Amino acid sequence: MYSSVSEAASDSSHFDNVSVASSKRRFGRKRINSELSEPLTSAGASIVDEELGSTGGDPYFVFRSDLQKKLELVDEALADFLRIVNETDTAVNTHEFKDAKKKLKRQLKNAESTLKDVHTTVQVVEKDRDKFSHIDDAQLYERQSLVNTSRERIQKAKDEINSEGVKLKLLEDERNKAVRRSGDGLLGARNDDQRRNTAFVLDNQAQTSLLMNQQDETLDELGEAVTRVGEMAGGISEEIGLQNKMLDELDEDLTNVEEELGMVMGKLAKFLKTKDKWQLRTICT
Repeated sequence: MYSSVSEAASDSSHFDNVSVASSKRRFGRKRINSELSEPLTSAGASIVDEELGSTGGDPYFVFRSDLQKKLELVDEALADFLRIVNETDTAVNTHEFKDAKKKLKRQLKNAESTLKDVHTTVQVVEKDRDKFSHIDDAQLYERQSLVNTSRERIQKAKDEINSEGVKLKLLEDERNKAVRRSGDGLLGARNDDQRRNTAFVLDNQAQTSLLMNQQDETLDELGEAVTRVGEMAGGISEEIGLQNKMLDELDEDLTNVEEELGMVMGKLAKFLKTKDKWQLRTICT
C-alpha cells in the first residue's frame, strides 16, 4: 500500500513538473513586439505622464532636440527645392525637381510626427498642473510657444510648395517648352488675331502639361502608399502565422498535461478505491 501511495505521489509530482515545464515553454518563447512605433497618444501618453512626473528625466527635451534637427532638415530641403524651381528649367529638369519635392514632403512628414510627440508632452502638463508643479508657468509657456512656432514653420514650408510664385514659374517653364516644340512659337500665325489664338493654345498646352505632371505625382504617392500597405499586410500575416503556431503548441501542451492528469487521477482512484471525481480533484488540488 505504501508503495502505491509513493507511486501516486510520484506521478502527481511528475504532473506538476510537466505543468511547470509546459508553462515555461509557452511563456518563454520569443514574443513579437506589437507596439510598432505608435504615436504618443492614449496609452503612449501615460508613458510620457510617468516620465514627466519622475525626477529622472523629461522626454520633452529629447523630443525638442529631435524636432529642432528635423526642422533644420525641412529648411534645407525647402531651400534646395526653391533653388531648383527658380534657377533651373523645371520642364526639362523634371527628375531633379520631383526628387527635391519628394524629399521636402518627406522631411515635413517627419517633422510633423515629432511635433505631435512634443505637443503630447505639453498637453500632459497642461491637464495636470499639480502633478507637474516642478514645471512653472514660464517653462510651460515656452513649450507652448515652441509648439506654435514649429507648427507655423511647417505650414509656411507647405505653403511655399504651392505658392503662386512657384506655380507661375512652373507654368512659364511649361509654356517655354511648348514654344520650343512649335518651332518659332507662332504656329503659322500671320496677324494679331492668329497670334492671340496661338498664345491661347500654348497657354492651354502648358496648363495641361502641368496638370498631367501633378497627376503623375499624385499617382506616384498613391503607389508608394499602396506599397507600404502591402508591406504592413505582409508583416501582419507573418505575425498571425507565428501566433497560430504558438496556439497550436499551446494546445499540444494542454493535451499532454490533460493526459498526465488523467493518469494521475486514475492511479489515485485505484489507490483510494473511489470513483468520486470531486474527491479526486480535491486531492489533486
